[in-house]
Amino acid sequence: MPERNVPFSPTSRRTPRFPKPDARLRAAADWVAPCEICADIGCDHGRFGATLLAENRCKLLLAADISDPALHKARTRLSTLGLSNRTVFALADGLDALDALPGGLADTVCILGMGGDTIAGILLRGANRLRGATLVLGAQTELSLSRTAIQRIGYRLTDECIVNAGGRLYLLMRAAPAPQDAPEYTERELLLGPRLLQTLPEDWSPWLTRKRRLLAQAIAAMNASPREQNADRLAATLRELNYTNDALLALSRNKKG
Repeated sequence: MPERNVPFSPTSRRTPRFPKPDARLRAAADWVAPCEICADIGCDHGRFGATLLAENRCKLLLAADISDPALHKARTRLSTLGLSNRTVFALADGLDALDALPGGLADTVCILGMGGDTIAGILLRGANRLRGATLVLGAQTELSLSRTAIQRIGYRLTDECIVNAGGRLYLLMRAAPAPQDAPEYTERELLLGPRLLQTLPEDWSPWLTRKRRLLAQAIAAMNASPREQNADRLAATLRELNYTNDALLALSRNKKG
């Protein structure tokens, strides 16, 4: 993104520079269609929100965090960049922050950089506040919990992608309210991702390869302990490993053919 100059303020020693988002935030920002209001839940340092405003992906930003120090960082950054006049700041838990907006409504809600269980909890507790908002999510762990929560609140995934940022792989998800006849996700889809299974992107391969290694290690550890204490978990992990192997095979066939 080209840098933009903003006027000097009496307290500034130099012209502030807009932060360049890493590949993960870049991909997430590209999924935010131009809209009136976007909510950044768990805004932390404010880089993502600054990108959205600088690129006019939203006219008004909600920068929200449950941490006062984190919200202070975002407020300082956005103020320095001359963007605070287009920002509503909220110290709040999850989607409770939407109450700070006019009418309590956002067009797009972004929740990035949290565990899948945390994102799932935010969605389930605040589902009634979404009112049809598009979701852009970036769970770091336990992705199946996020997908399950998306389904439970009446949404379905419209996009999933793998992003390599600084040598680390991330998975992003975008979701929207489900059509009335939308089928329930299968166990395979919840574990691996329905859109990834449909599109079979080449950059999914390293993600699945790592997943296969971790699952194999988990199975070996369970086999080394009393079987009766881990029978259900072992069976579930073996199924997930089979799904992963099948997906890798499908990717290989798709590449050849």
